[in-house]
Order: sequence, then C-alpha cells, then structure tokens
Amino acid sequence: MVDLCDKIGDMDYATRLFNHVSDPNVFLYNSIIRAYTHNSLYPHVIRIYKQILTKSLEFPDRFTFPFVFKSCASLGSCYLGKQVHGHLCKFGPKCHVVTENALVDMYMKFDALDDARKVFDEMSERDVISWNSLLSGHARLGQMKKAKALFDSMPEKTIVSWTAMISGYKGVGCYAEAMEFFRDMQLAGVEPDEISLISVLPSCSHLGSLELGKWIHMYAERKGFLSQTGVCNALVEMYWYAHHGNADGAIKTFDEMQRAKVKPNGITFLVSCQLVHMLACGNKA
Repeated sequence: MVDLCDKIGDMDYATRLFNHVSDPNVFLYNSIIRAYTHNSLYPHVIRIYKQILTKSLEFPDRFTFPFVFKSCASLGSCYLGKQVHGHLCKFGPKCHVVTENALVDMYMKFDALDDARKVFDEMSERDVISWNSLLSGHARLGQMKKAKALFDSMPEKTIVSWTAMISGYKGVGCYAEAMEFFRDMQLAGVEPDEISLISVLPSCSHLGSLELGKWIHMYAERKGFLSQTGVCNALVEMYWYAHHGNADGAIKTFDEMQRAKVKPNGITFLVSCQLVHMLACGNKA
C-alpha cells in the first residue's frame, strides 16, 4: 500500500499507514524511505532512517542507503552524509555498486572531490553511472583536464558522458572544444538529445557558427525537441547573438514556439523585447 501511495503521490496516507504498524520490518522502512525520497520529502527520510537505528532490531541494508545518501545531498548536509557513510562502513553492504554510486554522487554534489574519488577508487565494480558521476562533477566545477582524463579512461561512454564534457567546456569558455566534442559525439554514433543541444548552442553563439546552429535547429525540429522550452530558448538566443543578431531566425523560432504551444519564460521574453527594439529601430531608419 505504501508503494501505491508513492505512485499516486499521497504521502499523507502513506504516513498514516506506516504509523499504524507497531513494529515495522526493514522492508516497510525501505518502502516509506523510498516513497519519501521520490516525493522530495528528504527530512522525513532522515527521520525514518534514525528510527531504524534507534527502534528497529534490523539494520539498514542495500535498499536503504542509496535513498538516504540522495536525501543528504538534497538537504546539503555533508556532515550528515559522512555520518551515514560511517554507518555504511560499519554495518552496511560491502561492494554494492548502486550504494557506492549514490555515495560518489553525494560527495560530488558537496564538491568533496577527494572523498568522491576515494570511494570511486575503492569500488570493486564500476558501471557507467560511477564514471559519469565523477566526470560530471569535475566538469561542473570546471576541472576539464581531470574530466578529460576520466573521459578518455572510460570503458563505455553514454550521451551523459559527452554532454558533461560539452557543458563543462562551455562553462569555462572553451567554446571551440565544446563544439569539437559535439561533432566527435556524432562521429561516435551517439545521437544528441535535448540536453546536449542546449549545452552546445551557446558555443555556436559565441563563435558565430550560424551554420551549425541552423543544423541543430533542423535536427531539433525533426526529433520533436522544439516542444521543449529550453531548446527553443537556446535557439532564439543563438540566432540573436550569432553573427550580430539574426532576427529572422530568432523570430521564426519564436513563432514555432507559439504554434507548438511551448510556454515562453523570462529568457524568451527578454530576447523578444530586444528583437522588437531592433526592428523598431530598423523601421525608423
């Protein structure tokens, strides 16, 4: 029943159900912890976790820790996260890749790179999520030499790996490198998704690469990505800033957003106001 409440988002009822059980087992504890995590009720996750430690005869297991680590990261509590890490070392499962991935991800969100790397290095088994967590963290912090070294060492690369590199290079102003990775990604047979398009379009703007921007526009239309506000905003900005303001391309994209009933946000309206101002000035001339 708790799992059903989780699916429909009725956490008040799930809480009442849980509270009516006088002696919950670890399975029920894990069910309510998972439900609270899925519904972003992170303080409740920690409350239930503490209840396991103080009131239950059973210990947290491999189904408990990943959700607790995620909750610690979402609450921004590195101190609490390290305490839970200590509990994992004391009575948690050994060599469980899902738990260790959650731990690496938590430390990377705290920018605790040394702790994340230590967990990563000590893992007896790694999957692509392990590599992507570490890679994305370094790229997000602009540590592109370390990110590139990890990328080159990866036994398997996914769209997440490529997009992390593209976004990382864009973030440190290395726009040519971001575009090079975008091209290499396609040569490797990895199709861009909406996130990778949003990541590379600012590089087109800064380098004035209108041709690549137009290709991305056609690709996004073919793949149905123009229904995403983020993609449309990035295209509008790209047309505006690439090559001294391409008003026709920007207006076309804005019109497509309206036809597709994509809700504009503040960025869209800001660029639209600039377009109106530019066209008004042009008419006066």
